[in-house]
Amino acid sequence: MKRWFSLGLVALLLWPGLVRGGEESVVVSETVQLRVADGFLAEQEYYRAITEYLRFRFLFPDSGRGDYVLLQIGRAYLRGGEPDRAAKNFRLLAAQYPASPLMGQSRFLEGLALWKGKDRAAAAAVFEELAAGAPNDQAPRALAALALLRLEGDDVRGAREALQRFTAGHADHAWGPRVREAEAGLAAYEGLPQKSEVLAGILSGILPGAGYAYAEEFATGFMSLGVNGAFVTAAWAAFANGLEAVGILAGGIGLPFYIGNIYGSVLSARKWNLAVKKQARDLAFTTLDFVFE
Repeated sequence: MKRWFSLGLVALLLWPGLVRGGEESVVVSETVQLRVADGFLAEQEYYRAITEYLRFRFLFPDSGRGDYVLLQIGRAYLRGGEPDRAAKNFRLLAAQYPASPLMGQSRFLEGLALWKGKDRAAAAAVFEELAAGAPNDQAPRALAALALLRLEGDDVRGAREALQRFTAGHADHAWGPRVREAEAGLAAYEGLPQKSEVLAGILSGILPGAGYAYAEEFATGFMSLGVNGAFVTAAWAAFANGLEAVGILAGGIGLPFYIGNIYGSVLSARKWNLAVKKQARDLAFTTLDFVFE
């Protein structure tokens, strides 16, 4: 429905009935031009939206909606997968309209653009500025974003600290329950025991498969025990019967399986730890998804 609405506006702009005084020209108002651009943005036609916003800037250079247009251009670039160009437009808004009521929102989106562009340090600085500055409507959202940014960098303690700042400073905020849920999830994660990769390797070195069992991969552990046990048994039987060559061959073939059993146990312990981290991270990102709205 929105797509037809947008296309209808475009057709309206081109309709001859809008011609004044019989001249071959089309009269376009600021409101209509913005509706066309906003319509394309709503339909996720990001580059068509950018074209219409740029046309607005060309047609109405002295408009009082210039800051809004730059904000929307930056938003379209951000959603379209060009964070660097998005950040550039948000900085342009700050330079041209420093007193704009949209500055807080623009700065927050600039932080998201920097984050998406892999400049985490700069993104964190923007979020900290919004969170620590004078009270503004973006401070709660900035704290939640800062928590997720730190969590992405595996700084669970820093993420919890940002969420605790949210709770302390914005206890009655509508997002408060979701923030507290995320903070509780991270607290539970910090209390979970981690599997030692070194211990997993040592256990499998002593008894093949034991390290897998320690990492809770029991089926793999039993299989490793069976395979390595078969080679050890074959080598022992060969030497016991004076078949040194066969014993050496069985031991040589079995050695890579033994080493692989140790290395695999280490990887299994690491995989277990990463799975725990991913679960906590996914919970936080799902609970705090309002950051990206």
